[in-house]
Order: sequence, then structure tokens, then C-alpha cells
Amino acid sequence: MSRRIEWRTLPNGADALVAVEDADGTVVRAWPAEPPLVADFLNDMAALRDGDKSGMDIADPDPARWGELVIARSADGDVLFIDPERYWNGIADLFRSRGDDPHPWRGRT
Repeated sequence: MSRRIEWRTLPNGADALVAVEDADGTVVRAWPAEPPLVADFLNDMAALRDGDKSGMDIADPDPARWGELVIARSADGDVLFIDPERYWNGIADLFRSRGDDPHPWRGRT
């Protein structure tokens, strides 16, 4: 089965990363969109792709109920969709406002 990972955002700031089955479009796993996990999602997706078993209970399998779509990536890492305004607002909220960068190696000497 093929899955994609989506970053979704709600107006109250309760962002989530959700794994969605391509075959039927249902959410099968979800994680809170915390900076370390979002950085992994944006860079190499290892924790998400390699079967990280942590996550939240799936209260609703409809992806739209998890919020507006920010970016979707295939399991191979291809970008399938991106909303530029939501993406950069999310980067500002999760990283820039804390003086961080979503790329874990940037700024290291």
C-alpha cells in the first residue's frame, strides 16, 4: 500500500502530520506537528517513512478534518502539493519565531 504524508494546519495552531493511504484517502496515523518531526518531514522523512510507531489516536480518518493542507509528500519524498503561503507561515511559526531553522545542519560549523 502506498501512503503520502501531509502537514495540515488548523486555525487554533493544532498542526499535525498525517499519513494518508493513497488507495482510499483515509488517515492511518497522525503526529503532532512539533519542530523536530516537521524538520524530519521536510528533510528526509526517516522517522515517518521508517515506521515510527508513536503518534496520536485517529479520531477522524478524513484528512480535511485535520485542517488545511500545507504540503503533501509521497513516501519517496516527492512533493505532491504545496500551499506556499501556509508553508512559509508554518515555517515562521515553528522555526523562525524560535530562532531555529528547519534544516538540522544549516548554521553548523
